Amino acid sequence: MGQQISDQTQLVISKLPEKVAKHVMLVRESGSLTYEEFLGRVAELNDVTAKVASGQEKHLLFEVQPGSDSSAFWKVVVRVVCTKINKSSGIVEASRIMNLYQFLQLYKDITSQAAGVLAQSATSEEPEENASSVTSCQASLWMGRVKQLTDEEECCICMDGRADLILPCAHSFCQKCIDKWFILGGLHRGSLG
Repeated sequence: MGQQISDQTQLVISKLPEKVAKHVMLVRESGSLTYEEFLGRVAELNDVTAKVASGQEKHLLFEVQPGSDSSAFWKVVVRVVCTKINKSSGIVEASRIMNLYQFLQLYKDITSQAAGVLAQSATSEEPEENASSVTSCQASLWMGRVKQLTDEEECCICMDGRADLILPCAHSFCQKCIDKWFILGGLHRGSLG
């Protein structure tokens, strides 16, 4: 019976527009993600971006914002800081903060793109200089994707703050409104996981 439901769900998802189907899959994935798996993905993203940026001037670094993962409701409040660093000078050139949903989107984008880049450089017979020039702006391109993911619309409750928090139920609000709503007990039952 469970397999039939899964097959039916997959059939429905496959008929959705690509963007909506991707969103549904990310929401499902974030619902079943364990804390250990999440930390593993942060570490993996650091490894992947370091490999692709090897020999380049710019590098991306991902880390969990201190204290944002200390709650039992870590999926709702966790933040991942993405920082673009100039390796030769040590200067931070850009920094953005992502919620779990945004991080998972970026994780999928970067790991799929990096797999192609790393496979191409492994099979290329050209000198390493040419391979690195192909990916020389990779950190900047990925930081652009982070910016795109984090530039969300305004909160539909207060119409003042940026809707930077996406709940597992896929609704998004500003942190201030979520905090007020959570205190008042109005948060979706069962949406925290």
